[in-house]
Amino acid sequence: MPAIPAPLDRDAIDIVLFDAMGVLYSAADDVGELLVPYLRSHGCVLRREEIAQLYQECSLGKMSSADFWADAGASGASDEEYCRNHRLTEGVVAVLADLDATGVRLGCLSNDVSEWSKLLRERFRLGEYLTDWFISGDTRVRKPAPEAFTGACRRLDVIPSRILLIDDRAENVSAARAAGLQALRYGTAPLSTMEDLRKELRPW
Repeated sequence: MPAIPAPLDRDAIDIVLFDAMGVLYSAADDVGELLVPYLRSHGCVLRREEIAQLYQECSLGKMSSADFWADAGASGASDEEYCRNHRLTEGVVAVLADLDATGVRLGCLSNDVSEWSKLLRERFRLGEYLTDWFISGDTRVRKPAPEAFTGACRRLDVIPSRILLIDDRAENVSAARAAGLQALRYGTAPLSTMEDLRKELRPW
């Protein structure tokens, strides 16, 4: 059986980092739920595995989003149109506001295409709460690689144990804990909803 994670040391947390897809935004599998259908609607005939490979390269900053659309054969596709398909997770703004009121620093650590991440944070005005953004398209490293976590710690100039990561993927949560961060897995019991997360963090 997997080890039971230690309880949060709330007094030690200076920074909370949120994952984007499946946490800030409702689509957990954005490639399968949003990207593949969008590409199909614009004439892309690549296999899903080929699309996933192109997406990974783009999310590592190896190509621009414009090059991604071109290489995928998606005629008329655009960042703006694609990003309109994303939705905020219900209740996430209330959680961000609650945490912001405590004075804790908030940020985002996510695997995403740089251009799409910027469009989404501007559209939903998340910069009002999240001041630090560590996006794989900019940092050129994807979770769960250890450098994704250690790099964020260096840039924030804080020891790992003073950061709490909230992520929906088990492998990212495990890797964050291995790197010394505190971490919670969102999207499954007992943290299935943002209200569950609010209750978990409320004693803060």
